[in-house]
Amino acid sequence: MDIKFIDTKALYLQIYEQFRREILEGVYTAGQRLPPIRKLASDLGVARNTVEAAYRQLVQEGFVSSRTGSGYTVEDLNLNEELFSKSVDESIGAYSAHERQLIMSMQKPVCTYTYDFNYGNLEEDAFPSEVWRKLTSDALHSFEAGGASRYDDHQGDYLLRLNLVNHLRKSRGVRCFPEQVIIQAGTPAAIQSVMQLFDPAIDTVAMEEPGYQGARLAFEQCRFKITPCPIFHGSSLFIRSLARSGARLCFVTPSNQFPTGAILPMQARLQLLEWARVNEAYILEDDYCHEFRYSAHPVPSLQSLDTHHRVIYMGTFSTTFSPALRMSYVILPPELLGQWKEHFQLAHSSVPWFTQVVMRRFIEQGHWEKLVRRALMRNKQKYETLIAALQTYLGDKIALTENGAGLHVLVQTKDGRSQEELVELAGEQSVGVYETNRYWISSHPLKANHILVGFSSIKKADIEPGVQALKRAWFGE
Repeated sequence: MDIKFIDTKALYLQIYEQFRREILEGVYTAGQRLPPIRKLASDLGVARNTVEAAYRQLVQEGFVSSRTGSGYTVEDLNLNEELFSKSVDESIGAYSAHERQLIMSMQKPVCTYTYDFNYGNLEEDAFPSEVWRKLTSDALHSFEAGGASRYDDHQGDYLLRLNLVNHLRKSRGVRCFPEQVIIQAGTPAAIQSVMQLFDPAIDTVAMEEPGYQGARLAFEQCRFKITPCPIFHGSSLFIRSLARSGARLCFVTPSNQFPTGAILPMQARLQLLEWARVNEAYILEDDYCHEFRYSAHPVPSLQSLDTHHRVIYMGTFSTTFSPALRMSYVILPPELLGQWKEHFQLAHSSVPWFTQVVMRRFIEQGHWEKLVRRALMRNKQKYETLIAALQTYLGDKIALTENGAGLHVLVQTKDGRSQEELVELAGEQSVGVYETNRYWISSHPLKANHILVGFSSIKKADIEPGVQALKRAWFGE
């Protein structure tokens, strides 16, 4: 064997790679012995330990076998001659033009608009970078930094859960113990975890129609049957449909129904809780946007009204703090908590421990409440600006669906054009507005041309000119 050693790589790796290459290319065939260690070390001018290390690596990867008294023998790898007719470097990772094109086509194009009425993203300066940087540094230099060397609590940092319990008790009337809180990596992931406690073979999920697509996809990925219950025409029809559904779990967004923005009335809330009690069912309450009420005080959470422990409560940090951190939480009723602990006893928290520690400090030091107040004030101003601009520039050409809450409104033109056409026309004027088809499960005429116009990420100063551009796109004026 002749090897030209290079200085940038360990000698044993260079010997190993040479043998590996020659075995794959058929220079060494099945059953053939490798050179004795002593002789090869002498020929190459290296130590015996170096050759032994190379041979051990070949044994570990299954290229050769070692038997006492027989040396090292090449294994029968059943190699595909066509695959290895080229050098290893050429054959591994080679893709046809069609395969490369297919892979590249899967990359979702990034659309940039001058005026982007996106829902979900936040303004670029909304994240409290300076405070987060300081808290991160403080945590790294504190006694808590030792936690990075251990597996954390599978339900999440206990003190973060304690702070969440105190915050939710004051803001949402939620009644629970820290032991019931589980930190999760976003709402869809939380739903998928919760659904491990149910059986897709016998349990049906009822869901608002229209409703949050992320939840529906999570249910579908867990192979649960979904029964849509209409919400657009009011809560009475929703409750009647739910009663007929035979469902064991009902997913709702009662404080700000997504995407209609409707608020579930108190009577319907009580009826929903009674349905869960009578049917021994559970309610999955997604309280995702409760902070943003602009014309009235927030309504009580379902969990705060629940006296029979039938509500699974979910919340998120995405709409107010950061969607990129992927942090949310679930509060389980006692019966399901026991099942959770049994099912996930060997699991670990899906949110990094250090992120949880910094978030806990963020809440403890009062930054969270300040952030919520600032976000509420900012979004209220943008909401009022958007409503005023839509009424001024589009007026009687459109119908609005909104309820003085949330981070978006629904806009419907009165000329019957499809939402696909309206979105495309807006895009031609560099205005980003969004279809709502994906929020419906069944075919329904109401979804025909409802357009989602969000204001969570657009700057206040861009709202009025954005609506003017939307007017030009849709009505050419």
